[in-house]
Amino acid sequence: MLPPTTQVDQKSAPEIEWRRPLLFAFPAAALAFLIGLLFDVPSGQGTLYDQISYPLALMLLLGFSVALWRRPILINTTVTGLVFAMSALFLGKLVFILFLMPQTQHVQLEMTETFFWIPALQVLSFFIPHLRSARNASIIFFALFSLVTLVYLIKAAFDGTSQGIVYALLELNLANVVLFSVTNRFIGFKEKYVRSASEYDTMRQLLGTDLLTGLPNRQRLDEVIKSATAEQRPFALLFIDLDGFKLINDTLGHIVGDLALQEAARRLQHPSDPHLFAARLSGDEFIVLAFTEPTDAQTTAKALLSSLSHPILAEGHIVSLTASIGISLYPEDASDTQELIQHADAAMYTVKSYGKNGVRRYEKATDSAIERLKQVERALTQAMTNGELSVMYQPICSLQDGVVRKLETLLRWTHPTLGSISATEFIPIAENNGQIIPLGTWALRAACHQARRWNDITGLPIIVSVNVSPLQFAQANFVDVVREALQEADLPASSLEIELTEGAVMRRIDMVKAYLRELQALGVKIAIDDFGTGYSSLAYLRDLPINCIKIDQSFIRDLSTPRRAPQFALALIEAVIGIADTLDLQVVAEGIETRKQLDMLRDLGCDLGQGYYLSRPLAEDAALEAFVAPALFAPRAMQSPLN
Repeated sequence: MLPPTTQVDQKSAPEIEWRRPLLFAFPAAALAFLIGLLFDVPSGQGTLYDQISYPLALMLLLGFSVALWRRPILINTTVTGLVFAMSALFLGKLVFILFLMPQTQHVQLEMTETFFWIPALQVLSFFIPHLRSARNASIIFFALFSLVTLVYLIKAAFDGTSQGIVYALLELNLANVVLFSVTNRFIGFKEKYVRSASEYDTMRQLLGTDLLTGLPNRQRLDEVIKSATAEQRPFALLFIDLDGFKLINDTLGHIVGDLALQEAARRLQHPSDPHLFAARLSGDEFIVLAFTEPTDAQTTAKALLSSLSHPILAEGHIVSLTASIGISLYPEDASDTQELIQHADAAMYTVKSYGKNGVRRYEKATDSAIERLKQVERALTQAMTNGELSVMYQPICSLQDGVVRKLETLLRWTHPTLGSISATEFIPIAENNGQIIPLGTWALRAACHQARRWNDITGLPIIVSVNVSPLQFAQANFVDVVREALQEADLPASSLEIELTEGAVMRRIDMVKAYLRELQALGVKIAIDDFGTGYSSLAYLRDLPINCIKIDQSFIRDLSTPRRAPQFALALIEAVIGIADTLDLQVVAEGIETRKQLDMLRDLGCDLGQGYYLSRPLAEDAALEAFVAPALFAPRAMQSPLN
């Protein structure tokens, strides 16, 4: 239901449009009959029929006016009844004048007065809201009038009635024909207007309605919130997510799932409470606006939880639902729709993290982290489409002479409102929701095209190293994706290096071996990233077709720390370099940040290194300059003693 100030009876709305002019017309007509009673009848000019019909017409008009004022929804019944009643009075007077009134009285004068009834009745029939009733009233009045005329003309042909009366009657009929035609024409126009208005209202209602559940949708929800905030009416926004609903669809089928959603929507509507407005946001997410005291929001939410918890019988299956509900308040928590929904959404996810099936009020101190996560997740879906992603390149250079040997591809994201978002923040989100696959493919293609451009400019074979997530690597078509990226860029496979984590290569080892051999057959190089942070077994270095080991930056950092950490890091790095030499593998040290670390690694015989001491990630042009530069750092002999 809509909140009290926005409730509308959609069924009666078109009829109520005609109520205002009729509330003016009915009393005006009643006043005319009252004047006739006060002046015409006492003067002796009125007929016996007038003495009876005027009071009756006056009472009918007053009665119908009161009914129309008290019960607007009865407008069709009221106007139709009045038209038929007044038509009967008019036809009764016509019959009285023609057949019962003595010819000595002013018959023609009475017929002239009667003429004014014809347009009044035809116009009044136009105001009948129900189009069929309006046509029927007009046709019946016209037919009965014509019938009375025909009977009188037959009578006049035999008894020699005055020609003046016949002419007057024929003039009345002519006027009746003209007004009947005009009225029906206008009724036709009215029918087209009503049909167009009805179609417009139907389309507008459909645009604001969720077709599955019949609840208002996001568009209608925004309108109601906008109206409430414009009126500064406090309300609570309840974000409701059905727990584990995907499992119902997966195990019982979408038909059962849809029936369960429809029943959940019915329970959320609460027709007995006019202060609640329920809408379906998407999927299994609903929003309920509670136009009550803010302190009642928790009580309302718990009542909705209780209502949803009753078992549902759908297609012979018993479905049990629970929900997690987050609450935000207007205006305490936010002043616009998007923020209110985001806050309630964050509170709802906190409920889920604590076991689901509960209610929580939004608290900025504890829910802001989840809100940020959801905000980034939503924005990430449009990042590629909106052109917000870019690629930076960090040089990997020889630790012996400082010459750049490779460039590692690093994904960067700049959002128009959130600003620069760190890869450490959005990459885990992308891995969790599967977006890492299209993101990784985009980065791979971008790197291949850039390497090709650099090769064309310098004439030198530039190697780009691209990080690949475990989820992306596990795709059945991964090797095909790499092959297509190389072909699109026309890049030699030897110019591409794929970086995989230890965790990625140790999953489904047989599949990994097959993929790596296919990549190796293409000529693509393979590097193991963050080495030393995952599996302790070194056997896979011998068994897998890899070309390079990248020692994790945490061990490089430990070289400069006190106590036992340097000895442990030194021993591990020395062992890795020794094994790599034996297996003819390159070694790259990640995260070099000081000259001391650089010198120690070079003394240990480490081949390559990267880090902020050597170079930060660079844009395309700066990366090319670094690649063609003689060296990224000066030899040790040229360093200041202070270093």
